[in-house]
Amino acid sequence: MVWSRLAMTFAAGAASMTFMAGAAHAQVGQSDAPLEIVSDKSEYLQNEGRGVYTGNVVATQGDSKITTDKLTFVCSKTTPTGGGEAQCDEIEVLIAEGKVFYLAPDVRIRGDRAQYDFPTDTITITGDVILSRGEDGVVRGTNVVYSISEGRTVITAGRNRVTSVFNTAKKPATPAGTTPAPGAAPAPAPN
Repeated sequence: MVWSRLAMTFAAGAASMTFMAGAAHAQVGQSDAPLEIVSDKSEYLQNEGRGVYTGNVVATQGDSKITTDKLTFVCSKTTPTGGGEAQCDEIEVLIAEGKVFYLAPDVRIRGDRAQYDFPTDTITITGDVILSRGEDGVVRGTNVVYSISEGRTVITAGRNRVTSVFNTAKKPATPAGTTPAPGAAPAPAPN
């Protein structure tokens, strides 16, 4: 996305330079690619060790992406040995608020709030949560804890129940390199 004002770009660039060393260690998915955050506005609060991005926020790393209204990162801080101001060392947590959508090659999760914990490689999404994995099915709940490195998802629904809808229809087999003719009946399943 292109930022609408040159001043915002300059401010975000300055903030990015301040914490870029920590961003190299940050992950939104299983990737060593750089973490890129694009938004309408960014604010870096160095003394607090956090940055806040607002307006059409998109955080991308490799094939994984989080879109949201507001994204806050919290980093661990270290004070230089010679004294001076504390520096952002590594990003520890990303907190997304408002219309959160997490997209990775193997999963899509929508919710109202998400917290990505870098040390445990886990994203927790709350609110009206909908999770889907391709055409396999959809699961609804109020809390999803997705451990990315383990490929493990735990879904709860508070006082309600988790609702799952799975696609059990088998797709017709199409030989590699061929496309069925429009309107053609699917090939019969092998016995």
